[in-house]
This record gives sequence, structure tokens and C-alpha cells, in this order.
Amino acid sequence: MRPGWDSPPRHALVLSGGGIVGGLYEVGALMALDAYFDGFTTCDFDLYIGSSAGAFLAALLANQVPPGAVRETLEFDTPLLPRLSGATLLSVPWGRHLATLPRLAAALPRVALDLALHWREALVLESLATLGNHLPHGIFSLDGLRDWVRSALAAAGRCDMFDDLPRRLLVPATALDTGATHVFGLHRPEPTPISAAVAASAAIPIVFEPVRIDGVDYVDAVVTDTAHERLATDHQAKLVIMVNPIRPLMADRLAAPIRHGGLPAIGSQALRIVLQRRLRDSIAALQEERPDLDLVVFEPYEYDGQLFGYSLMTYALRFEVIRRGYRTTAKTILRHYDRWARMLERHGIAVVPRAEYVFRAEQWSREAYPVPPSDWQAA
Repeated sequence: MRPGWDSPPRHALVLSGGGIVGGLYEVGALMALDAYFDGFTTCDFDLYIGSSAGAFLAALLANQVPPGAVRETLEFDTPLLPRLSGATLLSVPWGRHLATLPRLAAALPRVALDLALHWREALVLESLATLGNHLPHGIFSLDGLRDWVRSALAAAGRCDMFDDLPRRLLVPATALDTGATHVFGLHRPEPTPISAAVAASAAIPIVFEPVRIDGVDYVDAVVTDTAHERLATDHQAKLVIMVNPIRPLMADRLAAPIRHGGLPAIGSQALRIVLQRRLRDSIAALQEERPDLDLVVFEPYEYDGQLFGYSLMTYALRFEVIRRGYRTTAKTILRHYDRWARMLERHGIAVVPRAEYVFRAEQWSREAYPVPPSDWQAA
């Protein structure tokens, strides 16, 4: 039994999902938080709750791997972590894909005949849909991510088992056959490795194959809840800091409406609206039930059309996404600096002076990207 497991957590960090882009945005947001805290870091929370991409980061933070180290591993191998490449995040299960070819070949003649006979009718869509029964279970596999997490947690001082962690880590996932939410790490003993739980929580339907654990198929945790922030209050946390990297774009100030972005933009906006509405309703109910709860939510800028335009599975623009996560979070902190400093002080967390935080934010941004100092001062 690890120390602190049976006492209520004071501070909880909740990380939601959002594909590769969402996870990268959270890396930048977490780095901005680390620059804000004084004598406390994002590796010092009592409770971590990670969904989908957030589960990946929560697992590393709970193992004392700082977000800056994650950013570095996107470029090269480091003493802390092996390099995290795009091929690791988006590995293609070629063997399983090729195994579907005989079934597709057998189904094509019938589909072709239906199309020829009914090409003017809606039945065409039904005929095409039948091909879906023979397609792979997902475009990509999470085997590479699971293996990377297992390797990263094999280092000295880290652990791939929930029960061995000094802090609580909760990783929800959705059971595909029942729609139930399963929370890995909720009960002890927890036989599932953290690396397997992370993969299960991140299995975005269609994009990734479902992850099977002990005979149960799991898909993305966001299917059942946007952030699963109630897990924090169920454990009586007094302070909850949440990073939600996916929100709808407000296009009323932009030059073109969202529909001009075509089907991908329309679909992305619709998904974001659903996730945001569900999260907002949940937070409102939570704050009504727990008026003593201090809850802070960090999200992207609602008019950030460039960030919205990135596909959620984009890896090539990883450093730009991290930069946006850092800058947006830092500016949000500066807007609420004094109020949040007092709130955090009530929970035993000190923050650096405002001038020091501006300096740190400028320093990091200037080293990686040219940023006019006045841009920060005006935030």
C-alpha cells in the first residue's frame, strides 16, 4: 500500500483528450503551469485523471516525468525518455489490414451489381455501407504507443503498475460492448498495466482499433465523458485544475464561415460543440453541488482559427501546437493572476511574482520562437 492512497487528495489535475493535437497542446499548457508555480510542479499533484491523450501525459506526470521532457523527446532521444515519433503514435497494423483483403474481394462483386442496378436510389448508400463490415477495425493501432509507454515507465524510479505509484492515477476508458465507463486504477489491486490502460483510453473509434484487455474491448474515454472531472470530486479533491484542449471555434470574427472549410471543418466543429456543451453542463452541476470546490479550466483561445484548422491527428506541426498551448495558457494566467494566486495560496501552492512569470514566459518563447515582449505585457 502506497502512502497517501487512503487519504483524500488535496490537489487534482484533470487532462482531457483531443487526439495528437490535443495532447501536444496540453504539453504546452503544462509547461506554462510549471513556470507559474513556485516550489510546486505539475508532477506534484495528489491525484491525476487522464482521458485519451490526457491519459498518456497523466501517466508520465504521475511517474515524475515533467512536460518539458515530453517536448524534448519529440525531437530526439533524451536521458529521460526514448524519442516519440509520429510512427509511434500512428502505427499501421499492416498484417491485420491485409487480412481483410480476401473478405473485401469477395464482397465487391455483389456491391458492384447493386450499384449498377440502383445507382439512382438511396439504396446505393446502403450497398456501400455493407463494405464497412469487411474493413479493418481501425486505421491505426495503439500498439506502438503502448510499447513506448511501457518502455518509458521501465526506467529506474518509474512503474507501469497503478498500485506501485506514490500518487493516485485514474485512467477511464469506454467498454465498447456495453458503453460502460471503466476506470483503471480505481480499485486495488489493479492488475492492468498503466501502458495498456493508456492505450485503451486513447482508442478513438475508427481512427484506432479497439484495445482488448482481459477479453473486453475498450475505446476512447471521451466517448462517455469529456474529461471525467467528477472522479476528482468523488475522491474529495479541494482544488481541481483541468486542461481541456478541444473547444468549438467562434467564427463570427473570422473572414469565412466554418462551412468554407468543407466536410472536415464541419465535422470537427460539430464534435467540439458536443464535447464542450457536455463539459460545461457537467461543470455547472459540479459547482452547484460543491460550492467549496476551487476549479480552474484552461482551454484554447476561442477565436484561434489556425489551431482549429489543424487535423486532430497532426504530428508535423507539433512544436507550433505546443507553442500555442504555452502562450494561451500563460496569457490566461496573467489575466487572472492575482485572483488565482490567492486561490492557490489557500491550497498551499505558491506562485512566482507576476514580473518573474512574465520574464519566464518571454524567455521560453524567445528561445524557441521570436515573440515581441510587448505581446506578453499586454496580456
